[in-house]
Amino acid sequence: MRRFFSFSGTISGSTFILRSLFTIVLSIPFIVIVSVILVTIVFSYMDIDLASAEGMTMAESNAIGEDAGLKIAEEMMEIGPMAWFSEKISTFWIIASIISLIPVLWFGLATYYKRVSALFYSNRVKAFIAFFVAEATLDIVALTSGNNAVYWICSLIGLGIFGFLLFSNSPIGEHDG
Repeated sequence: MRRFFSFSGTISGSTFILRSLFTIVLSIPFIVIVSVILVTIVFSYMDIDLASAEGMTMAESNAIGEDAGLKIAEEMMEIGPMAWFSEKISTFWIIASIISLIPVLWFGLATYYKRVSALFYSNRVKAFIAFFVAEATLDIVALTSGNNAVYWICSLIGLGIFGFLLFSNSPIGEHDG
């Protein structure tokens, strides 16, 4: 198990895609925790209990959901988003979210490093840092630009980098990662 999370060895392109997909599986606890947080917050604004929700029509449930959304928006506008989040989300949930993300990030970075090591073995650390900085820069530019064309250009460049890592032949014959 330790070798999957270590920053040593190399992996092939097929192992790279499988490990990238497994990163999604590793993120399930984070998704569950965030979903529980959001459902708890929304249900705290709804004036119903589960027993009365049983015989409810779709129109009634939609109206209750809209009322809860309006209450959340009004309260958020009154005190500000950061104050609202600090009131509604406890330290426990923040710590649980961060702890659930640590294995995902570690495994993802180890996967990325092992594949870059397979392609650029002699300069693997410099290449890893360059790829990581390039991907991070593309993500930040894409998400903060506010321009739809810039977003898609950055996304396509990022997809191209992923494709390069996936489909490039490595000079290493036998991978040990």
